[in-house]
Order: sequence, then structure tokens, then C-alpha cells
Amino acid sequence: MSGVDWDAISSSSESEDDVVIETDDEPEPEPEPEPEPTPEPATPPKRPRGRPPKPIVEKPTGKRKMSEAQLAALARGRAKRDAGRLERKTATQKAKEAKEAATKKRRDEMAVKKATKIKKKEAIEEAALLLSSEDEYDDLEVKQVKRIVAKRRSAAKKKPPANKVLKDDPPAEQPQFIFY
Repeated sequence: MSGVDWDAISSSSESEDDVVIETDDEPEPEPEPEPEPTPEPATPPKRPRGRPPKPIVEKPTGKRKMSEAQLAALARGRAKRDAGRLERKTATQKAKEAKEAATKKRRDEMAVKKATKIKKKEAIEEAALLLSSEDEYDDLEVKQVKRIVAKRRSAAKKKPPANKVLKDDPPAEQPQFIFY
């Protein structure tokens, strides 16, 4: 016996596509669905070694409001700072102006000195030309030139100086140590 059910095959009620043929082999059992794994007893997870991380703490955002007293103290400090800054600024500006004035005065004095040197030189050259002869240059002529120059100097000394300014400025502060 072959174990084939011919009646099932030959029945006309079944369609040809739905024919099930059975064989002598043992039918293959359908795989049973695996049972869901039973949860194992909850064991605490292993703790990592070392120091635990610091908890994240959210910091408050925004600045803390200042009190009225703090605001007043801040305003006083700023006013004092601005006043000191202005004072230093004006002091440096005055020092700069004084330095410029001294420089201008020194330049004027140097120009006067230079002009007097040029005038003296021209006077000597003039006197030398007037008194000199083309042929020889005697000791007498040199003495005469010196006399003329001396006369001009004495005339210049008799004139009062045009812009003589007395020094009323206090002496500049001396450094504590002087190295030579």
C-alpha cells in the first residue's frame, strides 16, 4: 500500500490546482513559533568603574538684575573715571601746547642769532673791501676793520633789545637720580 488517497485525487469537486499529494514520507511538521523568551529576573546593570559623571544642571539664562544701590555706585565710578580721563587729557594737551610754544620761542631766538652772525660777517667783509688795497694787506687795515666792528657792536649794545622776556617759569622737576 502506497498510502496514497486516490479518492481525494480523483474527486471532481477539487480543482487541479488544489491537489494535495501525500507520500509515504513522514509529513514535515510545521515549525512551531518560538515561544517568547521569558524575561530573566532583573539584575542590576554593571556599574562602570570610576567616578560617576556630574549631573547636568541647567544654568539660569540672563543676567541678574542690579539693585538701585549697585547701579548708583556704578554710575559714580563711571563719572569719576570720565573726570580723571578728561583731566589727564587736558593736562597732556596743555603740556603739548607749552612744548610747542617753547620750541617756537627757541626757533625765533636761533633765527635772531643766525641773522646777527650774518650781519657781522657782512660788516666785516664790507669794511675789509673798503679799507683793503688790491696790492697788499697791511696790519693797519686789520686794526681798522676791528675798530669798525667794535663800533658797530657798541652801537648794537646801546639799543634796548626788542623782545626780551623774563623767565618766570618755575624750574622743571629734577629727576631723583642723575647718572653721568
